[in-house]
Amino acid sequence: MTGIIKPDSHTPPFMEQWLAELGHVAGHIGSADFHARLLSVFSRLIPHQSSWIIAYAPGVLPHVLHTEDVESTAFSDYRNHFRTFDPFWHLWRSQARQPVASLCTLDKAVKPYEYTSIFQKNCGFSDELAIILPILSNTCIMLFLQQTDRPFTQKEFNRARLVQPLFYGLHQSHINQTLQAWSRPPQTETQTSHRPESEGALVLDRHRNHLHSNPTWCAAETRHGAPFRRAVHRLLRSTDGLIPGHTPAILEENGFTLNLTALPEDCPLAPGGYLLSLAPATTQAPLSALPGLHVTRREQDLLELLLQGRNTGEIAQTLGISKGTVKNHRQRLYRKMGVTTERGLLSRLQALRQQ
Repeated sequence: MTGIIKPDSHTPPFMEQWLAELGHVAGHIGSADFHARLLSVFSRLIPHQSSWIIAYAPGVLPHVLHTEDVESTAFSDYRNHFRTFDPFWHLWRSQARQPVASLCTLDKAVKPYEYTSIFQKNCGFSDELAIILPILSNTCIMLFLQQTDRPFTQKEFNRARLVQPLFYGLHQSHINQTLQAWSRPPQTETQTSHRPESEGALVLDRHRNHLHSNPTWCAAETRHGAPFRRAVHRLLRSTDGLIPGHTPAILEENGFTLNLTALPEDCPLAPGGYLLSLAPATTQAPLSALPGLHVTRREQDLLELLLQGRNTGEIAQTLGISKGTVKNHRQRLYRKMGVTTERGLLSRLQALRQQ
């Protein structure tokens, strides 16, 4: 914030305190509650009765991330019935990019009757004021203040416009730090804290549309070519069983390792989306050398193909056996390894390799 707003002898005491609070928020860049802290600082600037944080993304209804002093009935009505009619969602989808917007001054073309005449009336608010913070590829977060007894004044609107560049700068730093953290493949407790420098990340929305990729990912696509794209496609077939916060799906290929992680619904960057992270392939012992792994040669071949992300049909074709035989081998491996799913089997193999 140096060079933008700085306290001096002419700065009112309130603004000195407010800038100090904003500086405190900067210390929480990258944390889960960053935007809630940013909303709290916004709330100190302008009188209001309630506040919201809502995320907007392509192909997904608006998602409420946080509220302050919002009645439970208003929250449930918005989520269950009226977010489809959210005028700020319609404003964002219309490609009308602006830093600040208020409900009273929005064009009537983006204000559905259901929102202004039903939801607004039922909830008893007069106006909403939003600071708009773009993220990636047509996604954004909006910080909202609500007034119950009057519209926001031009002075209040201008104050929001004045601080939006400050908020946006902190917001962008938060997004960048989050993406950098995502670029690092997950580690187990037995691994060291050192991570290879050449790490990449690809962020997808819930429909697997590309939202963001860092330069390392783009370089890997160019370097590895078609095998890399096929590996990504194979790994994305396993999205149905992924649970946010649980073990990612892993695919090891000659020269690189891919990790696929499901993102939670309240993730502002890609709600309900996916993160693919890339790391150089590690030099690992062959399966036959792993302690405690007692499998036949055929089962070892099948395990190698499972680690590559191959499906039943591809394994059958590669090994020259029927799909039924592949399924029988897989069930025997489950029993030997003490697991019940393919993901459990692959996780068990990863654990053996780290012993």
